[in-house]
Amino acid sequence: MGSWSTKGIEEVVQKQFPDFNLQDAFSDSAFFYINSDEHIDYPQPITHKVVFIAGLGKIQAKPLEKEYLDIFDSAKKGVILLSFGSNVQSSQMKPEMKKAFLEAFSEFPDINFLWKYENDEDQIAKGYKNVFTGKWLPQNDILDHPKLLAFISHGGMNSVMEGSTKGIPMICIPLAADQSHNSMLLVRRGTAIKLEKNEITKESIIASIKEIIGNEKYRKNAKLLSKMVAAKPTKSEERVVKYAEFAAQFGDTGTLQTQGRHQSIWVLYSIDVIAFLVIVFGVIIAIFVKEGINQFGFYIQLM
Repeated sequence: MGSWSTKGIEEVVQKQFPDFNLQDAFSDSAFFYINSDEHIDYPQPITHKVVFIAGLGKIQAKPLEKEYLDIFDSAKKGVILLSFGSNVQSSQMKPEMKKAFLEAFSEFPDINFLWKYENDEDQIAKGYKNVFTGKWLPQNDILDHPKLLAFISHGGMNSVMEGSTKGIPMICIPLAADQSHNSMLLVRRGTAIKLEKNEITKESIIASIKEIIGNEKYRKNAKLLSKMVAAKPTKSEERVVKYAEFAAQFGDTGTLQTQGRHQSIWVLYSIDVIAFLVIVFGVIIAIFVKEGINQFGFYIQLM
């Protein structure tokens, strides 16, 4: 983890602990938890210090209020949820992007669309009978409804985990940070479609919706992934407790520590060796090229 990504965290902690170094804390820790799931993330060459705890604190879904039940009941085919999380506001989208979504949704009169939209004063859904907006939506409860067809999301890890544990096919539109990476995890698993934000048009949204609800493989894969995550031998809550208890009892015994924690990224990934070899081969090639040019010039002179 580079200093550019840890500086802010270090500055906060160093107000209380002046000598704190986050990189050292990672290196010297007995274990560290990551907000991901081994059945969703890419296979990685990692040590047993890494403990996957995605889905921690998952809340049991509650029955939907009548307002939302009516939306589901009035939809002939089902409902699609659109939410870009708590940090990204749909109300701040470019007007042409909002229009693209609305016009695309209007092409599916048998489907109702629930859109987390933060400004009721815009009345953005006015004139669109199958579009319903709200500043806040009970996302966890909506994702649990059997008539939910798909989830359009920004690809934040919390949304990825919520959609995956519920077995919902997703259309991911990554906006920043790790969202593109998270989206590709689901694409790889065959549970989602990735749509770039600069490719959002009425036509691309329509095509994505048709694919995600029309191709049964997405729902089939999503349901399988949901079952796999639910059937793991140890739940995230249990992992957190047991690994914390183990660390409290034994501390950092060093048995899981690797020499790589003391090495820079240049040494750890042999970048210095690779760079040296590239330079050596480059010099050799340059010598051969130069000799070839000299030989060619010599033959020209003889002619």
